[in-house]
Amino acid sequence: MDLNLKFKQIWEQLNIGQQAVLVGVSGGVDSMVLLDLLGQLPYSIRPVIHVATVDHCLRPESVQETEYVRQYCLDHGLNFHTIQWPKNTHPSAGIEEAGRHFRYRFFADIMTSFGIKHLLTAHHADDQAETFLMKLIRGGDLSQLKGIQFQRSFMSDRYLSRPLLFFAKKSLYAYANQRQLTFFEDQTNSSDEFLRNRIRHEVVPLLKQESPHFLEHLNSYQQQLNELFSVSKRSLSKLITDISTPEGYRTEKWLMWPVAEKKATLRLICEQQVGEINEGQVNEMIELLENERRPQGKIDVKGQKVFYKNYHLFGVITVAQPDEIGTFKQRLTLGQWVDLSPNEKIGLFPAGTLTAENDDVLEITAEFLPLDVRHRLFGDKLCTSIGKQKVKKILIDRKVPVDQRAKVWVVGNENNEVLWIVGHKKSNLSRQDVNDKIHYIVIYRKISGEKR
Repeated sequence: MDLNLKFKQIWEQLNIGQQAVLVGVSGGVDSMVLLDLLGQLPYSIRPVIHVATVDHCLRPESVQETEYVRQYCLDHGLNFHTIQWPKNTHPSAGIEEAGRHFRYRFFADIMTSFGIKHLLTAHHADDQAETFLMKLIRGGDLSQLKGIQFQRSFMSDRYLSRPLLFFAKKSLYAYANQRQLTFFEDQTNSSDEFLRNRIRHEVVPLLKQESPHFLEHLNSYQQQLNELFSVSKRSLSKLITDISTPEGYRTEKWLMWPVAEKKATLRLICEQQVGEINEGQVNEMIELLENERRPQGKIDVKGQKVFYKNYHLFGVITVAQPDEIGTFKQRLTLGQWVDLSPNEKIGLFPAGTLTAENDDVLEITAEFLPLDVRHRLFGDKLCTSIGKQKVKKILIDRKVPVDQRAKVWVVGNENNEVLWIVGHKKSNLSRQDVNDKIHYIVIYRKISGEKR
């Protein structure tokens, strides 16, 4: 196979042409071959090349390798960028994944600084096989078996491409030897400490022995899977649009679908808002949505992302952590407004102050001052003449969606005793009795369209 000709055909498929590209180069055979192939392209389609090398500080040899790549770029007129990942910042576990995140953040920074739209990496057909087998062994969502994509979006408005994805590793070695390219072997690749290396050294050679066309077959399956998922995604997106509202997704319509559509739409909704989820999480969501005795509920999905059911709607929301709720707190000063958002404000005024038609008003006596407006705190209770009621219970009884409860405003005194759950319930302690006189009012006003 003429590697240069095949690479030229693939490059034309990517439709990058003479645009600037950033190439991730380690100094290994894969990335050095990629650099050389790019340099051999006809001038009319040869890109402007930027090279990025990360010294992970995992091996003493990495300093020499980085210096070689630097000199190579100088000799060939290529733009060179490098960074070190300091050893004292390495995690004690998960170092491969952490290194990958560090590497791609560096790539993203360069692309932003130089206005580069395309990132190239030297992943090849053997990498694809190893990745596929690792995911198959570990289990998970079917979509993970799509493996390494030939081209995908990166940083939302940029692209990550792998022009060597259809080339076997042995063909890259053959090309490097033919072109007398200098490259470095990472000695950690020979260790069987990592699963990928064990698959590379023990499993893949056996599969190639069983079928000389194993890599080609695997790439064909990958392409078919990607095409199938693409068609499926378009169909599922139409179903999701049909149940979508500004507030969430309609549970009643979703419940009418077959199980396959239920599962697939939940996966896609979560993929778009959270990332991939596992089969156990999907089943837990279905159980919640189909349970008529649980009109509300939530399931932790990932990080601060929560899947919720709220009566006739469901969806995914970001929930504030306990130490994030109640961070807004503003003292109410007589005669002054406090802006709660672009569309609402609240203020403390003398009794008798003229109010607008749609204002909501709390009447109070002087004994309750000073007052603060804030978001609710965990454990908040509304003070009433018959005792204290949990704010959370009041909001549940009033069917306030779970994703809205942390955003509810309350008015309380300096002891954090709640006198008003704005828009929902007021304390009856503030009502005028026989021997009392109302001194002040707290006004809550929607200001949509109002001139300020």
